[in-house]
Amino acid sequence: MPRHFPRPHTWLLVAAALAVALPAAATIETADLKVSRSVSEGDWLRLRLEVLGLNLSYPAYRIHLELKPEGVVFAFSASSGMAEHLEEAGRGETERVLAYHARGIREQVNQLIQQEFPELWPRFSAEEDFRGSFLAPGEEWEDPPKALAEWRLDRLTLSR
Repeated sequence: MPRHFPRPHTWLLVAAALAVALPAAATIETADLKVSRSVSEGDWLRLRLEVLGLNLSYPAYRIHLELKPEGVVFAFSASSGMAEHLEEAGRGETERVLAYHARGIREQVNQLIQQEFPELWPRFSAEEDFRGSFLAPGEEWEDPPKALAEWRLDRLTLSR
């Protein structure tokens, strides 16, 4: 049985198609990254809070930090597994775990502001300028998150 090989011009077409389909190597010039940029303290704090929230998040929960007129506000979104565990653990254990997380977030925010925002630090009160909410998934897929607790004035208040 004779073997049929593609004609030479077919190979050129295949090579050209592959060359077009392969991504080009990108280059980021070092000089482009040395350009200065002016950023307000508020915008910088918002960005740093967003990054801090991402760094403090784990698979069992997500933390979102925002700068609002009332201060630094967090939203702690528990996974369904964590919410179920807290429900099974009971009220006392839930209070202990959520207060532990709120204090930990507060300490990280304090450290960030103290180290990177020396103008703001003397006027920042962790008790008055830091608050947040703890959320769990709704009962059904389309349901909004349900409130577990609020942290305000260094106190945890359970929603149920």
